[in-house]
Amino acid sequence: MERNIDLSILRKLPELQTQAVLEIRPLAPLSMVGEMPGSFYKTMKYPSKKMLCGLFENMLGWHFDNKLRLEIFKDMTKVRKKQKIELKKEQLKHGSTYLPLLMEYFDISGNISLKEFKSMFNYSDLWNRGYRRSDSNKHLNGCRNIDVSLVAERYNLFTKWNDLSSKESESKKDEWFKYNIGKIPCFYTSPTPREYICLDAVMEIPITLDLMLAEKLLTKNRISSICYLGNSEGWVNVELKQVNI
Repeated sequence: MERNIDLSILRKLPELQTQAVLEIRPLAPLSMVGEMPGSFYKTMKYPSKKMLCGLFENMLGWHFDNKLRLEIFKDMTKVRKKQKIELKKEQLKHGSTYLPLLMEYFDISGNISLKEFKSMFNYSDLWNRGYRRSDSNKHLNGCRNIDVSLVAERYNLFTKWNDLSSKESESKKDEWFKYNIGKIPCFYTSPTPREYICLDAVMEIPITLDLMLAEKLLTKNRISSICYLGNSEGWVNVELKQVNI
């Protein structure tokens, strides 16, 4: 991962004056879930603007966790306030917990079309959805494995603490869990139905974007054109072309 990431673009007012065509060729089945899915993750046929924002940030190496994203967004909010523009986190996060940072800097400017089309079909599969409860020993209930050095200790102590009151028992279990969290998987998984689209074609997406963003993406595009779309399993080949600079 890059250590020195230039975020100066986020301090300038976006100017959407550069026209481009984004070409996306799926290299694997895609699952592009647009809304909060509930019990079934239904895919869309084409990516939303928010998904393209994730794609662009992926190209730029902006792999930030939620905590860092919030810090960056707070700084953006202060800058925009001085520029007489109001940023609302709730609007940007609509549909998922992902907080995009480049939504202001481009727009989809026309209809998405397909070229070199050969086939397309949808199917459903079970996907391992990751969960994390770093604040509670309930996390252990979903983990298939923990460090072998903890197995006997956990069994003996948890059995002993079950004789205490519920509040005291949970408190001791939580304390033990947090102390040993380095030997416990960060996530536990649950099989979740998810829909995929298998597309053998190239998506052509007309976009209008800020000149500075266009220059950054073109530079990265020349280095590597492999990214992911929708989720980390949806590998795609990306080409940005016909840019008027």
